[in-house]
Amino acid sequence: MTPAYPTRDLEGKVALVVGGSRGQGAACAELLAMRGAAVTISYAHGEEAAARTLSTLDGYGVTAEAVRSDATRSADVNTLFEGVVVRHGRIDIVVHAVGTVLRKALTQHTDEDFDLLIDLNTRSVFNTLRASARHLADHGRYVVVTSALASAMPGRYGLYAAAKAAVERLVPVAAQELAVREITVNAVAPGPVTGSCRSGANPAEPRTRSPRGRAGQPEDIAQVVGWLAGDTADWVSGQTIRADGGLL
Repeated sequence: MTPAYPTRDLEGKVALVVGGSRGQGAACAELLAMRGAAVTISYAHGEEAAARTLSTLDGYGVTAEAVRSDATRSADVNTLFEGVVVRHGRIDIVVHAVGTVLRKALTQHTDEDFDLLIDLNTRSVFNTLRASARHLADHGRYVVVTSALASAMPGRYGLYAAAKAAVERLVPVAAQELAVREITVNAVAPGPVTGSCRSGANPAEPRTRSPRGRAGQPEDIAQVVGWLAGDTADWVSGQTIRADGGLL
């Protein structure tokens, strides 16, 4: 469980966590609920995980719901955002925590690998950024979870690194476009995190590169995302913040 937060500074806010049913997304959703926000989590599959996370959110006495939605499909994303606005009146915070990884040499990737990595890591972000531009309230917050591995070891993660690098270039562009409405757009780039979906990767190898001697926990990432989602980070936008315990 995420450590107790000292205040309920997000009461009256409405948060949408895309990919919020498990792992880092669930930790972010829990922290936002702990701070008093009404929280909607979306998930593409895994109803049991979504139900468990929803039960946790309900324990904080906030309005919470889970909606099945595929972030790689623009129609699903548009329906998701529109539904949250209809039911709750607004969206103040969007956290995007969808992605997957394959560890292969670049030339070994198949066409199917390309579609998977680009769809889940890049297209999904584009879809939620575009929907956020339409539906986020003024002074809103958009935070996307990327990966420190994209810059720390690009040669070992090939196409995955390219997909995440594209996201990190979208962030400052969106931040500039939405600045007139005082909406901030940022990315958090974790190192290896326990419980992350890392298909085809070897989690033990990069873990040894951290001087902290451990992999990150979902709660470690949620604390950084939560800071960016609050008022104290109002002057931070267009940035990618590494949360990796000193990964080399």
